[in-house]
Amino acid sequence: MSYAGDAAHTAASGYDQVAVSRATPSLTLNNNGKVYSYGADVRFTAHRGTTYKNRTVEIWADPFGTDRPKRLIRSGTVNSSGYFAATVDMARDTTVYAVFKGDSRYAPRAVKVTSYAKVRVSTAVSRHYRTGRIGSTSYYWFHKNTDPLLTTTMTYYPGGQQSFDLQVYYQGDWHALDSEYFPLGTAGRSAVSLGAPGEAGVRARMRSAYVNGTSGDSVNSTTYGAWKYLYWSN
Repeated sequence: MSYAGDAAHTAASGYDQVAVSRATPSLTLNNNGKVYSYGADVRFTAHRGTTYKNRTVEIWADPFGTDRPKRLIRSGTVNSSGYFAATVDMARDTTVYAVFKGDSRYAPRAVKVTSYAKVRVSTAVSRHYRTGRIGSTSYYWFHKNTDPLLTTTMTYYPGGQQSFDLQVYYQGDWHALDSEYFPLGTAGRSAVSLGAPGEAGVRARMRSAYVNGTSGDSVNSTTYGAWKYLYWSN
């Protein structure tokens, strides 16, 4: 502002800045805490409340692990009801962000959720001579001096290991032995030769698992493979 002055006063000018308080916008994002199968395409939906001129929302994904950076999945305008969605490929535990950058009446705001992804795990059994049922359960049958080869394939992360869980059946129940960890190759494979019992009538079962925090990393959620049932005959 300025003043031109008069006969009794000299001219003057000056200015000041006034910060205008902006309202905090409403912004939400779904799917917090949910666990998904490996590679699931998950739709994350943001909801933006009352808006003025800026109706744009961004959705970002930040997968766990240092090898994959945070990335923009989609940016666009909310619909007439205030919703905006993007699809995230859940290969890792992932923090997802919804971001509103603000306008002249509403302040910027970001919200985040964390969703979780299992690994893909499967185990192939070899060296058996047939399969057959004992009761209602299908078993791989081995001769008593044959050691089964159990080859697990699991989603790979550098330094990853599989947890090898083994149980034996006696006195009408399954009894757990200590779990062991075996490293995964770069193709995500781990082959374990179980050993032969040398006697007939032995029943066992095994499964491979990824255990968050003890399988070499913490980028996925704990995942258990299916039990494989083994029987040694004569």
